[in-house]
Amino acid sequence: MDRTALIRHWDEAWKDGLWAAPWSRVLDDLAPAQLVWRPQPQRHCIWQYVDHMLFWRDAALRRTRGQDVSAEEQQHRNFAAPPEPSPSMAEELRRRWRQSHEQVRAAIADDGSDLARLQYIAYHDSYHVGQIMLLRALQGLPPIE
Repeated sequence: MDRTALIRHWDEAWKDGLWAAPWSRVLDDLAPAQLVWRPQPQRHCIWQYVDHMLFWRDAALRRTRGQDVSAEEQQHRNFAAPPEPSPSMAEELRRRWRQSHEQVRAAIADDGSDLARLQYIAYHDSYHVGQIMLLRALQGLPPIE
């Protein structure tokens, strides 16, 4: 995929949605308890899916700069346990989500960045946004149009 097309997809995912709701809205109207709700104890919650995406976005950005992401860090941060639900936890997750989106967009737009590492983030995140939308529905929330 070329840089122009990837930026277009990235922007469309955020503003309009690609195959699911706009990414900018997936955390809308979620109370802290809803962010950590699980359909079963062994399943992930919305907070974990978003944190997982944030970790792998960060890992891809670091790797484009030639930095390593250790196996230990991957094990520790991949689907980490959520913090206690609180308004500050929810707002911090929303802030990190927006900031990460902007950071990846800037890296995609940078002619010196390695698109081979960045192009798969959109597909990865689309998959998890779909999971988040299902968790929202299981909690009785209306779909995001």
